[in-house]
Amino acid sequence: MITILKRVPKSIFLLISIVSFVFILPLLKYPRLTDLFNAIAYSFMLLSVFSIIDRKTRFLRYMVVAAFFLIWLMYFSSSRASNYVAFLFSVVVFTITTVVMVMQIVSSKTVTGKVIVETICGYLLIGVIFGFLNSVLLWINPGSIGIDSPKTMADIMYYSFITVTTIGFGDISPVSSGAKSLSILFGIISQLYLTIIMALIIGKFLNSKRA
Repeated sequence: MITILKRVPKSIFLLISIVSFVFILPLLKYPRLTDLFNAIAYSFMLLSVFSIIDRKTRFLRYMVVAAFFLIWLMYFSSSRASNYVAFLFSVVVFTITTVVMVMQIVSSKTVTGKVIVETICGYLLIGVIFGFLNSVLLWINPGSIGIDSPKTMADIMYYSFITVTTIGFGDISPVSSGAKSLSILFGIISQLYLTIIMALIIGKFLNSKRA
């Protein structure tokens, strides 16, 4: 059993935390329970970043710790300023995390379970980052995205991921010019990520077969 657990990529913790935050959150219908779960799942997602970074990235480690405290400050505080700081700081942390994972994928010589899990995590984090930026946008301009009140994190994440995945059902759509520009930007980023990363992985896999 211990041998099997050692073979499991450490980045699986980040994947589990993202899945919990994105897919389990919408199932909760009680506001107080939702807010608490949101903070816990978000904290787990932040702490899981430690599983994919090495000791050389101390700066990112400090940022993760700072973001962890900011999210709980936001939970216990009613200040909108703390919300802005917490979410924007998180955007920076998860953006750097995604870049670190991409660099690790590129430097990997073979396609391992770790590479596959980090590839999935990177794509999901793009949607999460987009969701946080949409949250900040809605705080600044509540009418920037066509979401019926009350606007919940589950609704924002739903809109963010149907945009990133280019599904676009049309039930929620960008209204302001800022929201439209952000949607275009992340739609392009997500497609470039899929195209480039998949090409790299397929190339590494074929090269390993020929070797």
